[in-house]
Amino acid sequence: MSSPESLLRVLRRQHAHIASLVFRVTDSSGSERGAAVADLLHYVALHESAEQTFMHPVGLTRVGDLAAVQGRVVEEREIEAVITHLEDLDSDSMDFMIYFALLEEALAGHTRAEEDIEAHTISDAVPEDVVQSIAAGLELVDAWMDPATHSISGSVAQLPWTPGQRNGASFAELYRKSLEAFEAVSRIR
Repeated sequence: MSSPESLLRVLRRQHAHIASLVFRVTDSSGSERGAAVADLLHYVALHESAEQTFMHPVGLTRVGDLAAVQGRVVEEREIEAVITHLEDLDSDSMDFMIYFALLEEALAGHTRAEEDIEAHTISDAVPEDVVQSIAAGLELVDAWMDPATHSISGSVAQLPWTPGQRNGASFAELYRKSLEAFEAVSRIR
């Protein structure tokens, strides 16, 4: 049994950042809210695609309690569906606020379950070096969001990495390109 601490540290930091981005959306309006939504969706796309690349595959192939991991994957698909609908709404409309409340609730439940269930389940099933490798993969999210690290080549360079510079890219597009980038990194690790 390994310690989940390295993985939990990264997850908690990134989940706290997501919570702060959610608060920024709820605490703003007009064009400021639009920018806050873009920042949130950008970060969530990167974070979820990193989990899909580095964390969930380990959980789905190496743990006895598949439901602990499968539940998180299902939650992510539900979050994506809410985001897809949310992107088509005016950020100052009542419909937007209703869907955003659904997204906020889904993200809060999902992040708690990853920290309280999935991270521990994975750590109980794999050696410490695997847990460390997952944590290092997830930390790429923060490295790629840092403006000092924009010298990444290939499909990664095609992705608008800085918050607020989505260039009209949808969440699905950001997620797909992020997933491609993380999978490329995963292959060379």
